[in-house]
Amino acid sequence: MGIERLFEPPVLGQPTPVAPGVLWLRLPLPFALDHINVWLIEEENQYTLVDCGAGLPDVAAMWEEIEQTLFVRKPLGRIICTHAHPDHIGMAGPLARRHGVHVHMSTGEYFMARGLCANLPGFDGNTLANFMASHGLVNEKKADETLEARGGMFSRLVPEPPLNYQRIQHGDHIDIGGHAWRCLAGFGHSPEHISLVCESLDLMISGDMLLPTISTNVSVYGIEPEGNPLALFLKSVQDMARLPNTLTVLPSHGVPFKGVHDRCAQLLRHHEHRLSELLDAMKEKSLTARQAISVLFRREMDGHQMSFAMGEAIAHLHYLWYKGVVKRSNVEGLWTFQAV
Repeated sequence: MGIERLFEPPVLGQPTPVAPGVLWLRLPLPFALDHINVWLIEEENQYTLVDCGAGLPDVAAMWEEIEQTLFVRKPLGRIICTHAHPDHIGMAGPLARRHGVHVHMSTGEYFMARGLCANLPGFDGNTLANFMASHGLVNEKKADETLEARGGMFSRLVPEPPLNYQRIQHGDHIDIGGHAWRCLAGFGHSPEHISLVCESLDLMISGDMLLPTISTNVSVYGIEPEGNPLALFLKSVQDMARLPNTLTVLPSHGVPFKGVHDRCAQLLRHHEHRLSELLDAMKEKSLTARQAISVLFRREMDGHQMSFAMGEAIAHLHYLWYKGVVKRSNVEGLWTFQAV
């Protein structure tokens, strides 16, 4: 079947029909990945919103316009957040407060968001800098750029976190507009990501777990320094590969598409290839995560992208380490990895 691209992107900030009762809203982001898709599902007496955009002035202005037009005719009645990253949860607090509604999300994501918003020790920029330094990102311009880009970034993009939430979890069914949407947990990209699958409409709101052209970021961070998120992510992709291939996927980035099975196969092959390349490189010499970036990525990066690249490199190294095919050593606080 292959992967079939279904639509061209809509104008930023303009709700656009994409499926029966489902509106596609694209909101801007100030990064190389310059947008997020969020989804409004029409019900008899209200709208359900899935994801909210970042808490930025231009995004807030777009929501104010929607509140004065679309929500005048039918109110916002519920918010669902797939996960805790700021482009998904940034506007959840203000929207929930103004409309008097609950934010539905998993417990793992909610408390991760609250820790990041509060910039608690362990979640803060100093922890990030020390962790990245222990994997080789130190004493260079990129290290300073990374800390500047990521230190306190979450609280800047989520200035008002939701103060309470309604828990959803894997296997739950949420009635939205007379259709059952099944909660599908995914792991590796974030603690307890929830995608939504509606068999009766043949739709999947995939969040960041299944994107049409890029592989979502899978990183190790200082809050869980011994993590193996790539193993969790690959298992989640294998689980998604058992979904019906007829689903239209509504992703958080890129455009809606069909071809779940082929896309899952592509992702598994992509990471298998990257892991193979990394293992081959470590047969000749040991590598830090900072050195592994040149094996995994072939492009220049700014500080924001470098932090994701470092996290991703550590995730791939940890995967091979947990598999027992590389050994890990620490010399004077610096981690290195080499093939066994």
